[in-house]
Amino acid sequence: MKKIAASFIFLLVFTSLYAQKPYKGAEVYSKGKVLYGKFEMRMKMIKGSGMLSTFYTIEHYPGGSDPYWAELDIEVLGRSNAQIMSTNLFMNNPSGDLSYSEQQIPLNYSLADDFHVYTLIWTPDYVAWYIDGVEKRRKTGAFVQHMNRAQGYRFNAWISSTPAWVGTIDEDAMPAYQTVDWIEYSSYDPFTQGFTKQWRDDFNSFDVSRWAKAEWTFNGNEVDFVKENAYIEDGNLVLAITNPNASLSVTKPSISESFTANYLPANNEIAITSLSAGNYNTVLYDLMGKLVFSKKMNTSKFSIPCSTMQSGLYIIRISDEDKMFRKKIFVR
Repeated sequence: MKKIAASFIFLLVFTSLYAQKPYKGAEVYSKGKVLYGKFEMRMKMIKGSGMLSTFYTIEHYPGGSDPYWAELDIEVLGRSNAQIMSTNLFMNNPSGDLSYSEQQIPLNYSLADDFHVYTLIWTPDYVAWYIDGVEKRRKTGAFVQHMNRAQGYRFNAWISSTPAWVGTIDEDAMPAYQTVDWIEYSSYDPFTQGFTKQWRDDFNSFDVSRWAKAEWTFNGNEVDFVKENAYIEDGNLVLAITNPNASLSVTKPSISESFTANYLPANNEIAITSLSAGNYNTVLYDLMGKLVFSKKMNTSKFSIPCSTMQSGLYIIRISDEDKMFRKKIFVR
């Protein structure tokens, strides 16, 4: 989950939401743990220098008499057209320091332009990484032998403060979105060396029995993880990296027009305006992924009534064939 240079080690120090890092990111973590198995997931990753989109497993006890640390990472670097997957293993050594084994997998295609299936296999004898069914790395030895305790599993989208690894931060690429279509877990039987499917999450809603949303950060991370940057949309888990001081409008590079969306408490409605008339598909979701409004509009200005909505954050998305706008809206 972190890049650790030979000259220094970032210690994972969780801090409160009020650390006020420059940017906001998202992390979704499991409530349970597993020992060994196969994780498969279909994801579209983030493109943008400085940013990372990930899946990883982790078990650690910072400090104390048992400073155990074990971690397995899939990290896609947003720089270089998102064509590098970093595969990592972390463990604490007898001196109490943290050691890591990293291998970067260069690809001839971007992992941000389309969905790909990522597989992480963890057994007592080896750990292996796959993309679209093709093995990219296999690790054996002391690192793998160290991975002998159950671990939790997580997705996160964040920004590293190590530009030598991830590149300088590209604010123009924000907001940036890691999109997870589904994840499937299969347990491992050491006797038969086989895998048995245990569950699958298609993210039609946010399963609070399995997942929780982070509200913390760590040293070496330029984002605060906030709950509203992790949400369900169109049957996908979305993890966003945002710049609080910038507009949340998103357009294709050839489109200069954008929308505005504002909640008007006096009218109890969300007012939508655009720079030109057109045919727009407008949807509104709550953060659990429930669709609360959907309508096709063919005018440059319209509104969404909010009288039947509960107070809280919502995600609005407006799109046509050429452009798309997504924004968080707070309804009181």
